[in-house]
Amino acid sequence: MLAALLLVVVQSLEYGRTPRLEAEQENQIRAAERMLKGMMSIRDSRLALGIGVDLAIDPNGTGLIGEEYTDLTTSQGSLRAKRTSLNPQFAGLALSLMRRAGVQKGDKVALCLSGSFPALNIAVLAACEELDVNPFIISSVGASSFGANIPGLTWLDMERLLFEQGHISHRSSFVSLGGIVETEGGIDGTGIEQGMQAVRKHGAIYLDEGHRGKLLADIERREALYLAGGRPAVFVNVGGAITSLGWVAQAARLENGLLRKVPACQSPQRGIIFRMMEQGVPVIHFLNIESLATRNLLPLAPVPLPPIENMDRKAELERRTWLQVVTLGLWLLIAAWLSSINPGANEL
Repeated sequence: MLAALLLVVVQSLEYGRTPRLEAEQENQIRAAERMLKGMMSIRDSRLALGIGVDLAIDPNGTGLIGEEYTDLTTSQGSLRAKRTSLNPQFAGLALSLMRRAGVQKGDKVALCLSGSFPALNIAVLAACEELDVNPFIISSVGASSFGANIPGLTWLDMERLLFEQGHISHRSSFVSLGGIVETEGGIDGTGIEQGMQAVRKHGAIYLDEGHRGKLLADIERREALYLAGGRPAVFVNVGGAITSLGWVAQAARLENGLLRKVPACQSPQRGIIFRMMEQGVPVIHFLNIESLATRNLLPLAPVPLPPIENMDRKAELERRTWLQVVTLGLWLLIAAWLSSINPGANEL
């Protein structure tokens, strides 16, 4: 009798969630496919502009790896992290994280996108398309090394191309140059003019940020923009924008992925991430990409890019681990019951 009950329970755990799990994986696969198509469009556009792809730094030939340094470069960046971010499965991860944050169809979501990780920007936007939500986007032009730091092919240029070709249906409402002068992460000289050209072509409202002593005002203005019209269902940050992190020591201790908590911080210069959590808004933080990939069973700097399949392997692994624990517990209960009716029994 107990053995039959065990079989029923195990089958329920094994198959009961399958339709929902399969539907979620289908959504993730569609998001990944959308991301891959968008990446291919950007690569084709890059080649059409006469900007070559250096296979020594971009062995997958995606066209989304920039140069080590240009006048649009704000800070040093990891080439390995940039290569890792090219995996279209990050779109599936972004969708999964938003689901776990409670995002539903039609929700307002707040996005902070930077030029440092253009592939992750596409991943997040692809997930928004598949979830059918309403993103409110603030982007910056500047990028860390190997990001979208090529004049004429900034993140704003890429976003405009993706929108015009129908890969995404929303664009940034506000843009800034990126970089903060007082933290030595600014762009200047020729880079400012190159960035402003991208802003003018894009057409979004320009946020004049980065001046010495204005960080607090920049953070508060962005917070007000994100909260206008009601709290968003989630705040997603891609990259290391100072307005998102703030100029506080606690920023270095932030986790990545879906944040459950943030370090306590009362400084006025704490960033949007801290402030959104204080407002009860879930935060998804895409930074320290290699550790994020490892925790979610995604390969580091893969060559070639992995196939679009098994989009939520971590969730599946956790589900099967839970199944194994429950099964073991039920077997132990049966063993204890058999021992109680037959003290001499020592095996099933």
